[in-house]
Amino acid sequence: MKVFSENTNIGLRHLRAALTVMEEGSFSRAARRLGVVPSALTETIRILEVECQTALFDRKTRPVTATEAGEAFLEGARDLLDRFELSLTNLRQVGGLKRGRVAIGAAPSAVLTPLSEAIAKFRAEHPGIDIVVHDDVAERLAGMVINKTLDFALAGPGFESGELEGRKISEDPFGLVCHRDHHLARSSRRIVLADINPQDVIALDRQAGIARMLADCPGLPSSLTVGRIQTFSTIAQLTLISRNAGVALLPLHAAKVIQSDDIVFRPIADFSLVRSLYLLTRSRSTLPPAAERFISYLS
Repeated sequence: MKVFSENTNIGLRHLRAALTVMEEGSFSRAARRLGVVPSALTETIRILEVECQTALFDRKTRPVTATEAGEAFLEGARDLLDRFELSLTNLRQVGGLKRGRVAIGAAPSAVLTPLSEAIAKFRAEHPGIDIVVHDDVAERLAGMVINKTLDFALAGPGFESGELEGRKISEDPFGLVCHRDHHLARSSRRIVLADINPQDVIALDRQAGIARMLADCPGLPSSLTVGRIQTFSTIAQLTLISRNAGVALLPLHAAKVIQSDDIVFRPIADFSLVRSLYLLTRSRSTLPPAAERFISYLS
C-alpha cells in the first residue's frame, strides 16, 4: 500500500521495516521478527533511504540506532501506522458486525410489526451495533433515505422517486377500529359500511398516507373519510379510541400500535382495502454491512 504521492514506491511495509529495525536495534533480529531474509530487509531500508535522500540508521553503532533525521521520520511513521491500524481495526469491526450503526425509518404501524421483532433478534446476535429508529410518514422517510440520513425505511405507499427502490414485504387489510364497549365491537353479525355512523369517525389529517388511501378508495362514502374529530397521527387516533371517543378505519397493524385490550379490530364485509408495506432503499447504492444484515431479519 502506498502512503505518499503517486510518484513513489514507498508503502506501509517500508515503514514497518524501518520501525522494526529501530525497535530491535539489529537488522538480523528485525528480519527474523518480520519473517524475511536479512538481505530483503536491507534492500527495503535502502529503497526508503534513497527515496528520502538521507540515511535513517547509523549502521556503525551496536545496536543500530536511528540518525537524527531518522528519528524524526520514524516518529511520524509510527503515528501513521498506529492510525492506520486503528482505522483497519475499526473497518474490520464494522465489516464483522462488531460495531456500527443502523439508521431505520419506519411508519408508526411498522414499528410493532415487523420492526420490533427484527430488532430483538438482531440485537441478540449483534449487541455492538447501535440502532436508531425514526418514525414518520412515507414521504419524509423516503426523503431521508435519499439524503442518506437513513439506511433504509419501512413505509406504506406515498414515495415516488427514481432514486429509491421499493420492495413489498407485507400487506395489511383495513377494518374498523373501535372500543370494546362500542356497539359494533359487541355485534355478533358481520359489519358493513352502513353500520358506521359518520359522526363517530376519528379521521387522520389528509396529508397522511392512510388518509389519502381512504380518500382515493372507490365506493367508500366520503362521510367516512372526513370525521368530526381529526388527528395528525394514528397514535392520537388510537388514544381517543381507547377512551371510547370514536372509531376509525385503519389497517390491522396500525390498530396494534397501542397495545390495549380496550381496542378492537373488526373486518368490514363490504370494504376491501389493503395497505402494502415497502422496504425502501437507495437505488444503485450499497448498504453498510450492518444494515444489509438487519434487513435479512425482516423476511
